[in-house]
Amino acid sequence: MSKNSQRRALLLAAIVPALLVAGCSAGTTQAMQGAASPAPPTEMESPGMSPDMSPTDQAPATDPRTAVQNYFSALKSGNVDQVVDSFADDAVVAWDGEPTAEGTQAIRRLYQQQAEGQKEATHTIDEARTAGNESGVVRATSKQDDETHRQLFVLTRDGGEWKISELMTNQQS
Repeated sequence: MSKNSQRRALLLAAIVPALLVAGCSAGTTQAMQGAASPAPPTEMESPGMSPDMSPTDQAPATDPRTAVQNYFSALKSGNVDQVVDSFADDAVVAWDGEPTAEGTQAIRRLYQQQAEGQKEATHTIDEARTAGNESGVVRATSKQDDETHRQLFVLTRDGGEWKISELMTNQQS
């Protein structure tokens, strides 16, 4: 097991259960209030994008939230290359109803099949947190037509840039 895989496994074991419990108990509101609370939910187009940016422009991924916003911008534009570039080379995507995609080529195939259906979706980042200097977690919600999906992103720094290392999405009941 590589050092990055070990770090991700420890991060997932420590953070994901707490985020899932907080997200489930919070519904659409914040689980905690106070100075340490994450920023309130935001629509994808607001932070990280200036009014003169097109959906295919990407802000520098200086934090996990911006990296996920860039991913959503690329997804909405249908730019599969930019979507795939949002992920680490050894990333894993567990997308509801699809086989798990591991690595760049499998992720590319997944998004080539699904890209057209994502252009009309709206995306909201519900919570973004860093875990030290090298890891972060982002929870988001996407809506299209009458379906709502929840996403959990695990991100790591890759050469100073935030990359999605794991993405899990499922349909909200």
